Amino acid sequence: DQELTAQVATAGTPLPGQINGIPGFPCYRTVEETYAAALSLVFTNQQLAEWIDIGDTWEKFNHVGGYDLRVLRLTNETISMPKPVLFITASIHAREYTPAELTTRFAEYLVANYGIDADVTWLLDYHEIHLMLQSNPDGRKRAETGISWRKNANNNYCSNTDSRGADLNRNFEFQWGCCGGSSGSPCAETYRGPSPASEPETMAVQAYLRSIFPDQRDDPLNDPAPTDATGVYLDIHSYSQLVLWPWGFTNDLAPNSTALQTLGRKFAYFNSYSPSQAIDLYPTDGTTDDFGYGDLG
Repeated sequence: DQELTAQVATAGTPLPGQINGIPGFPCYRTVEETYAAALSLVFTNQQLAEWIDIGDTWEKFNHVGGYDLRVLRLTNETISMPKPVLFITASIHAREYTPAELTTRFAEYLVANYGIDADVTWLLDYHEIHLMLQSNPDGRKRAETGISWRKNANNNYCSNTDSRGADLNRNFEFQWGCCGGSSGSPCAETYRGPSPASEPETMAVQAYLRSIFPDQRDDPLNDPAPTDATGVYLDIHSYSQLVLWPWGFTNDLAPNSTALQTLGRKFAYFNSYSPSQAIDLYPTDGTTDDFGYGDLG
């Protein structure tokens, strides 16, 4: 389709009168606007919000621009007790505009309704909510120009092209490159990188997961997490209207498959998405969700 191909290949341009947001998509904030919104929440709600630096993007690590990798942590700091943790990563695939905006609005909703809505107040009093609003900001800045950019910006792979970088959602350590669910070709959209967790973005997310969640599952694949395992990790994408749970690298059921399926179907009940094991979409390896469950339970 030559017309649609030309449209996709055209750089984004602002709508008439547009001064904020991604060019052509004023409802979606840029990386800078997302970070500014998070900072604003912290400055005006220091009892509830903290803006945490957890690492650097590839470009910042290599001193060619780039960004700090940041997590917005929300909880009522005046209530000191062990609290269950929710951690969300958003827009790890750069061209998926909506997860970053959705997660930012979720944060704004929670803060705005604290002390007003009973459920929101309970959530922030007795839970910790950790939100990585922009999980791939280097790639996102390229996607904001209208390029269909998926990966990070590592110029060591497929150098000096719009196909450079590694697919961060194939770069995680757990079952990395095991099962035909990623590519070893540096220019491919699902390029897994040269080694497990080779990318600074991946290393930062893995380290943060390990810092906020206890290791609740033994290493053998068939060992389940205990029934009292705590914490929820979500990686939000904007594709296919699915709720997916591990495993993505094999058709075998995860040892906690009944519980994972129950939780996934519960989520899907509320948003009318289709719930399924991750491999039902297509095989994947080295992914966020398999790492979160496989490494930590």
